[in-house]
Amino acid sequence: MAAAVALVPWTWFAVRDLGVLFDPVATGLPVLLVLVAVGLGGYAAVRRRNPELVVGALSCLVTAAVAVVGPWRPEPFPSPVRGFRIVSANVSSRNPHLDQAVADALAQHGDLVLLIEAGKGHFTPPAEYSTVIRPPYSNQVIVSRHPARLLDRPGNWPDDFRAHRLEVDAPSGRVIVYLAHLVRPHLGPRRIVRIRRQMRAQQRERDSLVAAARTETAPVILAGDFNTSDRSRGYRRLKGPFRDALRRRWAGPTYVAALWRPFLLRIDHVFMPRDWCAVHPKRFALHGSDHRGIAVTVGPCVNP
Repeated sequence: MAAAVALVPWTWFAVRDLGVLFDPVATGLPVLLVLVAVGLGGYAAVRRRNPELVVGALSCLVTAAVAVVGPWRPEPFPSPVRGFRIVSANVSSRNPHLDQAVADALAQHGDLVLLIEAGKGHFTPPAEYSTVIRPPYSNQVIVSRHPARLLDRPGNWPDDFRAHRLEVDAPSGRVIVYLAHLVRPHLGPRRIVRIRRQMRAQQRERDSLVAAARTETAPVILAGDFNTSDRSRGYRRLKGPFRDALRRRWAGPTYVAALWRPFLLRIDHVFMPRDWCAVHPKRFALHGSDHRGIAVTVGPCVNP
């Protein structure tokens, strides 16, 4: 009996990819399993003769730890050749310290700095950034040390997709960068009717990125705020054709809004081609933002 109870939480890994609606469960999984463990442990303490409940509580805690830490584990790949440093930072459009958050991102000395929700800021990038792109139809700002150009959006991208397609003259040659800010599913008791539609919209945006990347003739990098937990099926769909550059070392949460901190969410990502490598990944604080910024140096594993 105790063995059967212990196995129940682990069924998560068997069902987590069965449908898009399991992604919200993935978001809340660590908090949910901890609450179940506390409930089982408390009930066992009262009854005092239910070792199965104690085993179940411990199993819930271990399952939560494995589910959270698994996608943070480093993956073995070497340092890049002729790499360039990408910084991605959601500075938050409602941030009262927006310009200071932008300064935090620029202080990471990236070669390409992707500033999400920075369009309302009144800042002047340092002179070392020869390219500054402020798309008139979005709230993003892109600055680059290398020549960079805003390209036409792929035809398969949804009309309301908050994403940009860039061409960058990186040290290794021409690179295509997709700056993406995916739909954010809004969880809550009054939004249950909308959650399915939002999850489907996010899935369409993810799929459109992957489909468009397959048609490019240059290496493609995806970066930005994906609003997609690394415990979700959506993350695994992106990681299939790409490498998660932040996993060169141990990764960790990037969404740090006070209410959501217990959920340990990593939703900001840099994905690179499977034959590329990365070094010096970093998470850093952004004044007033509910996100951590991310930075990493990426490039081919060998000379192209």
